[in-house]
Amino acid sequence: MSLIEILEDSENKLLGRRELRLKFKAGNGLLTRQAAAEAIASKVGVGKENVKVISLYGSFGVRDVDARAYVFSDANTAKEQLADYVLLRHLSKDERKKVREDRKKAATANPAAAPAAKSAPAPENKT
Repeated sequence: MSLIEILEDSENKLLGRRELRLKFKAGNGLLTRQAAAEAIASKVGVGKENVKVISLYGSFGVRDVDARAYVFSDANTAKEQLADYVLLRHLSKDERKKVREDRKKAATANPAAAPAAKSAPAPENKT
């Protein structure tokens, strides 16, 4: 008996990805996005870096976890289509922390890139 059941598998040719709806049997509270991506990659037969888990949804009192995942043709397509926060979710905690620190350093090192405050005088209030 398989622990993963594919409920829906559709090909989105416009975006160049497969969109999967899955059910993980007895995975509630135990499953991480990284583990889910590895399991989906082995089930579908693609590389782990091409699988992005969009959502994991578990219900109270039910051991099964419903998931939605995208399987991309290559990793660059995923970077182009998905928001940065979705890609950060697929990193380990250490890697995620390092990326956030690097972004903070880049923002403080280059203050010209930050939006400049308007220096227009405040309008007078005539009463």
